[in-house]
Amino acid sequence: MSKSIRPLFALCALASLGAATGCARTATFAVTRPAMLNAAAVGNTMTVAGIAAPTGMPQDVQAAAEIVADLQQRIANSLNRSIRLLPAGGGVVITGQVIANQYGERLQQISATCYRSVTVYVNGQATTQSQGYPCSRQQRIGTAAARLEFTVTHGQTTQVIFDQTYEDAATVTTSASDDRSSAPPIDGFGMLHNLRAGLTNRFARVILPYQENVTVEFEDCDGDARCRQGYDLVQAGNLAAAEPLFTAVVGQYQNPGLPIPPNLAERIGEALYNRGLARSYMGRYSVAVADITRAIAIRPNETDWQAELQSAQRMAHDQEALRQQGAVSNETQNVQQAGTP
Repeated sequence: MSKSIRPLFALCALASLGAATGCARTATFAVTRPAMLNAAAVGNTMTVAGIAAPTGMPQDVQAAAEIVADLQQRIANSLNRSIRLLPAGGGVVITGQVIANQYGERLQQISATCYRSVTVYVNGQATTQSQGYPCSRQQRIGTAAARLEFTVTHGQTTQVIFDQTYEDAATVTTSASDDRSSAPPIDGFGMLHNLRAGLTNRFARVILPYQENVTVEFEDCDGDARCRQGYDLVQAGNLAAAEPLFTAVVGQYQNPGLPIPPNLAERIGEALYNRGLARSYMGRYSVAVADITRAIAIRPNETDWQAELQSAQRMAHDQEALRQQGAVSNETQNVQQAGTP
C-alpha cells in the first residue's frame, strides 16, 4: 500500500531512573515522543470510523471489533490531553481492514532420548537407575500471521493523508515430555491477539504521542567524587540536584575563554558532558547543546558524545513538535508531566 504523511514531525523528552556499570554509569529515562501526524490543525479530534473484515469470517469480525476498541481506548487516554475522541465528525477519521488473521498448527515426531527406571543388581543388591533409550516425541508447531491496513483521512476534505499496511508473524513450539504424551496445546487466539495489538501499537505512533525508554551513560569525571554524587542523584531521579554538582566540578572553567590545563581536560570535559545530559533530560535543550558541544571540543576523541549531542538537538525538535500538537503549552514545560496520562 502507499504511505503518505503530511505535516509530520519528529520526536521530545524527559525522565527517570538508572543503574551503574563500570567506569561509565548508565541511567535510563522515559522520554515522550510526538506523534508523526500533527492533528492540531484539524482540532485534535479523532474518529475511529471502523475496521473492515472483508472475509466475513467470525474470527476476523471479532478481530476488527477488538482493533476499533483498542484504538478508541488509546485515543481517549492519549498522552496528549488536548486530543478528543469523537463518535463521528472528527478532524481525522481512522479506518482500516483486517487483511490477514490466520493461525495454523502441525504435529511432527522428533527423535529424542527418553529415560526409564530399571532395576539392576550390584554385588547382589538391587538398585534403581535411569536408563536412556531412543524414542520419538510429539512436537506441536503453531504459526500465527496478521496483516492490518490503517488509513487516516482528513475529516473535512476526505483526503487520505496516511495509508499503510502492517504485518507480523510468530511461531510457538511445544514438545511432549515423553514418548507417551501429547505436545501441550498452543493458545493460537492469544498469539493472534498479541500480533494485532503490536501492529495497532505501531500505527498508534502515527497519530498519538508515545513513551519509550532510552539509556545514557554518565562519565565519572576522572574519579571526581562530586560526579559520583551527582550520578547517585540522577539514579534517584533528581536531575535538578545533580546539575550543581557537575557545575562545581567545572568550577572556574565555566568561562569558555579560560584555557583548560591538559591534566584537567578529562575531568572538565566529562563534567560538562554530564551537566549537558542532565540539562537535556530536564528539557533545557539550548544550554544542554552548548555544554555537550563544548565537552566535545575539549575531548574530541569521545566519539560516543556526538550521539548525545544529536539526541539533545532531536529532543529540542520533538518538544517543539509536541508544543505544536498541543501536548505541551510552551517550550519550557516539564515534558514528563505533560506526558502523564
